[in-house]
Amino acid sequence: MQYFFVDESGDAGLEGQASSSSHFVVAMVQLPERAPLKPLVELRKALYVPPNFEFKYHQSKPLQKDRFFKEVLAVDFRIRAVTADKARLGPNFNTLNPQALTVELIIGLTMHASELDLANEVLIIDGATPSFCRHLRIQFSERSKRGERIRPFKNIIGGDSKREDGLQLADMIAGAIRLHVMGIASNHFDIISPRLVDLWNLP
Repeated sequence: MQYFFVDESGDAGLEGQASSSSHFVVAMVQLPERAPLKPLVELRKALYVPPNFEFKYHQSKPLQKDRFFKEVLAVDFRIRAVTADKARLGPNFNTLNPQALTVELIIGLTMHASELDLANEVLIIDGATPSFCRHLRIQFSERSKRGERIRPFKNIIGGDSKREDGLQLADMIAGAIRLHVMGIASNHFDIISPRLVDLWNLP
């Protein structure tokens, strides 16, 4: 059994407000266990931050980001991610509300994977409410049945990134991918790109 941690960067709103991000990214990070990541535990000590310090891409200082992406390569993880250029989304997506868009991207990203790689695993989503998890579980069940494939996740739960190193890793990766696809910076993306097993760019 593997654990898949999901976080996002940008916002999923499609209304086009000035404060809305141009791109939305969902990152899914695969880890063999749900536990504190030793390199991050040691990095917090080296950076002289509290043991419960939360790594968040758009709040971390440049030095913290650089050290994070250097040290985290000692962790055995794989990445699946989807990026959405919201101004160019087609009719299948551009009428969706933020929650519905997020659901569609998580499902689409998951169904890209072979059931030999992803079946009966555990999905942990940052900040997901019980109702969101229940809705996502129903959607996965229906689409797995239609596709005659094994359900990808036997358990879908919400998590708190303050307590989950896996979710912090997903946040940092999602942020790095979004800056890359926006053409702002690729230095952190280049470090983690060898761990990408799927990068789905919409449209």
